[in-house]
Amino acid sequence: MTARRSHSAPKGMRPTVKTLAEVTGYSIATVSKALNDSPVVTEDTKERIREAARQIGYSVNPRAASLRTGKTFQVAVLMPISVAEGHEWNGVEYAEILSGISQALEGSPYQLSIYPIRDADEGLKVAGTIVRRGLADGIAFSGIRQSDPRIDFLSSADFPFVAMGRCDTAARYAFVDIDSHWIALDATRRLIAGGHSRIALINPRPDLAYAQSRAEGFRTAFAEAGLPDCDDLIAEGDLTARFGRDTAHRLHGNARPPTGFICVNEATTLGVLAGLRDLGLSAESDVSVIAYDDLNVSEYFAPPLTTHFQPVEDLGRTLGEFLLRRMAGEPPSDLQKVFRPILIPRQPDRLIETGHLAQQRRRR
Repeated sequence: MTARRSHSAPKGMRPTVKTLAEVTGYSIATVSKALNDSPVVTEDTKERIREAARQIGYSVNPRAASLRTGKTFQVAVLMPISVAEGHEWNGVEYAEILSGISQALEGSPYQLSIYPIRDADEGLKVAGTIVRRGLADGIAFSGIRQSDPRIDFLSSADFPFVAMGRCDTAARYAFVDIDSHWIALDATRRLIAGGHSRIALINPRPDLAYAQSRAEGFRTAFAEAGLPDCDDLIAEGDLTARFGRDTAHRLHGNARPPTGFICVNEATTLGVLAGLRDLGLSAESDVSVIAYDDLNVSEYFAPPLTTHFQPVEDLGRTLGEFLLRRMAGEPPSDLQKVFRPILIPRQPDRLIETGHLAQQRRRR
């Protein structure tokens, strides 16, 4: 439809709901309900009103809407800031998560408020401040612990939130997650099928919920194959490139070093590749490496690696969509999704001849 310009706001004045009602011919009540996506207004009417709003440059006045509804129209995101010295990859994935959340909020009256935190304990304090002072209408956060105090607090306060990850109380809250158990299980199965029996798992800190899921998947694959576990090759740390490189160096000194690596993210993968290079080894001819990638950078590694790929932006977008729905009153049990990444094979997973020769060289 075309808005009737004769009813547009005077020059220099901001269009109001009344202006929009005059332009469209609908009542102020109908216009308000349409802008708030009320189910009592038909989709055709909503679209007519939205199109008229775009034409005359109408936008919600957040201050007036806040006074009227008691809402802040703010969405709080608790963003972890790494305290690891020299963390070369710090913040990259969180920028993509924020991009996804921002996309989900487009067209809604909500704006993002970012609260940097160092760990879950600080996150609990910040969440408490947000709830007590009424600084936001909902909260999103990640870095979920196996037993996470933020989840217990926000659940008991009946405050809308969505978490990036699951913990022991996952049934009680809205979440978006990656199937970390399956990723580690599938990667380990692939390497075992290729002849590897000594496989390293580069993992996060053990207090994180998904670290436990990955370790369980890793162990399950060895149990299925009837092979001894490789718990002595599980490395847990801060997920930096430095940690990946240092781990490759350290495990090379093992009496039975790994012939395959499973890496938790792009940074540790890059570090493992650098460590192998330092040792005169190659992921192309000596050692197999399988990565997890959420930024689509692994195809640019040398060599390009087999990867479980899940765009992190998709996770952020779903996180934002779930939070909008949770703030609208939907129950947490309807707002839970686990993503299973796609496998992108780029390198052979088999224990190739040069790998055997490399092992023989180590024994000399």
